[in-house]
Amino acid sequence: MYTVLIADDEIIERNYLKSVLKKHSDEFTLVGEATNGEQVINIAFQKKPNIIIMDINMPLQSGLIAAKTIKTKFHNTIIILNSAYSEFKFAQQAIHYDLDAYLLKPASEKEILDTMINSLHRKCLKGQVIGDYCNISNTLNNKYPYTLVDRLINSIFTEDFELIRFNTLNYLDFLNSQQHNLEEYRLHIVNTIFSIMRSLKKVLPDDIQSLLNGDEYLQKISKSQYWYDILAVTEDFFRQFLFLFSGNLSLSSNFTDMVEKYIEENFEKQISLDMLAEIFHFNPSYLSRKFYQDKGYTINEFLNQKRIDYAIYLLKNSSLLVKDISRNCGFTNVSHFNRSFKKVTGKQPSQIRLEGNVENGH
Repeated sequence: MYTVLIADDEIIERNYLKSVLKKHSDEFTLVGEATNGEQVINIAFQKKPNIIIMDINMPLQSGLIAAKTIKTKFHNTIIILNSAYSEFKFAQQAIHYDLDAYLLKPASEKEILDTMINSLHRKCLKGQVIGDYCNISNTLNNKYPYTLVDRLINSIFTEDFELIRFNTLNYLDFLNSQQHNLEEYRLHIVNTIFSIMRSLKKVLPDDIQSLLNGDEYLQKISKSQYWYDILAVTEDFFRQFLFLFSGNLSLSSNFTDMVEKYIEENFEKQISLDMLAEIFHFNPSYLSRKFYQDKGYTINEFLNQKRIDYAIYLLKNSSLLVKDISRNCGFTNVSHFNRSFKKVTGKQPSQIRLEGNVENGH
């Protein structure tokens, strides 16, 4: 028997959660309900529940702050955030506080039970929960591969890339084989990614973890309307996840050299920070900051300099019109080209062309 505390300021939601627990009173018993953040802390300290289902937005004190206070005192208490998809912006904070799982409002009865049971299962594997989880698990008929997810998460702690990759590909194979069930598995996928993000926190530095943009993936998956959107976003997350471990590129000192080399070879194309971030699988803000730290100039400054250098070469060594040179150097319009050219060289293109003619004896 596991004890559960419900915390939500909406009476309809509390009554719904109570009705679910009542149907499964052989496994779960309600020990209290709270309507605000301060109340849930007081009840948690008195009753010491195994599980707390907590709304994020509550009066007096947010669910996240209340959860942090409770986790500090009772680390083994399972805290499940009962959240709207728009609140995944708090995912990194939830990971930092070592919270356990997410429910997406309005969660189905099966999703609520599965989330509680899987959270208990993880605690049991670590020897952190007293009780017979197996008796509960046998009441469910769920095809979701919790055992495979456990292997994947455990492989993260080994930092063995081949093992991580093997388990990841097996997990993605499962999702591909269950394509038309993915909407049913949406919450399970969300919590799998959330668990992976929690594991990464323990093996990778904060700036490397931030490259994954995990909260954005959680939000996209929760909002996706069709199974193929869920699959596409999930696969993209795992591509980036694997990229973190492959060759430790993110930790490499020559990472920004690779970005610089790409710009040198492609400056005449349309290049943006977001595009570079997608190519190199990095968070745009991190990419921008890291490039400046390593090089002493911004990506945009370097890109403009390469374009202007080539423009100078063409002005001096060709008869192309300025508008054509502008286009060949990657500028979208000649006005932008002229402004950038003046800013970098202090001169107009026509002055540079005249100097070139003089140098060439014309």
